[in-house]
Amino acid sequence: DAGLFASGVEPVTVPAGAYRGTPEVTTIGVANLLLCRPDLPAPIAAALTHVLVRRATRLVPTTALGTQFLDARSLISTGVVPLHSGAVVAYRELHG
Repeated sequence: DAGLFASGVEPVTVPAGAYRGTPEVTTIGVANLLLCRPDLPAPIAAALTHVLVRRATRLVPTTALGTQFLDARSLISTGVVPLHSGAVVAYRELHG
């Protein structure tokens, strides 16, 4: 539902076994956004974005796999919060 996403809440599926003995469960998730000042130099924002995209699998603890994710879709899904110009440049370099 678009209204849910606009509010920062979206459906999330917790895979079976994420918690000992549990089946797959659909629940809600709330995005965590990394915010910066608009005057942060674009090259720094771009470099940070590159790290988040390229090292995503190393940044999510194994115990959180399936319940937390860093991927191109989730990283650019910021709702009404605009992406920093440096992040936009990095996403275009990485994903077209």
